[in-house]
Amino acid sequence: MKTLRLRLTLDETTIHPMHAFVCRHESFSRSHLLHWNASGDGTISMIFHVAGERPDAYADALASVESVVESEVSVREEGSFYVYVRDDLREADRELLATYRGESLVVVPPVTYHGDRSMTLTLVGTAEAVQAAVSETPADVAVDVRSVRPYDAGAVDPMLRLTARQRAAVDAAVDVGYYGARREGSVADVAEVLDCSTATAAEHLRKAEAEIMSRATERRL
Repeated sequence: MKTLRLRLTLDETTIHPMHAFVCRHESFSRSHLLHWNASGDGTISMIFHVAGERPDAYADALASVESVVESEVSVREEGSFYVYVRDDLREADRELLATYRGESLVVVPPVTYHGDRSMTLTLVGTAEAVQAAVSETPADVAVDVRSVRPYDAGAVDPMLRLTARQRAAVDAAVDVGYYGARREGSVADVAEVLDCSTATAAEHLRKAEAEIMSRATERRL
């Protein structure tokens, strides 16, 4: 299996109105498509995480898009929010879906929509399938292949790349409040849970954080 990281640049005919809205509105930076389900009636249901300060403006824009059947905005934290939307598939959307949902392909979420009219996504599949996906991308969509590598689940979920001891350290750190907003726990608390020295606990956390953050940054490219 191969993992293919793609960046697609969309033009006026292929970009979705809500992606275009995010691109031109200074209150938003990017949106992440987390989950989706295309139904047999020609609609697709999706959940997005949107980075931006104006959920009200986003909701108003959604209401004005003709293809949107229904939507709901859920604000959970300052500076970002979640969106459920059911949308009628446009012809441009159908073409992209047909290209990237081949029998030997899997699209790995999230799909990220950037403020420069581009989107990034990860495909996993046979070498022949991922090569075909690139060559069959609609001509009006610019394709930039960012990386091609053997499949590695850790590239999708960084937690899978951690050792058992590193995962235990991260779990303990969360439990004692080390990663809380006010950092109520300490490395010493983590060490007590793990029954190891403070230096060893700190080393486990440092390596785990380096792996997780480097992978997270890589997937945003």
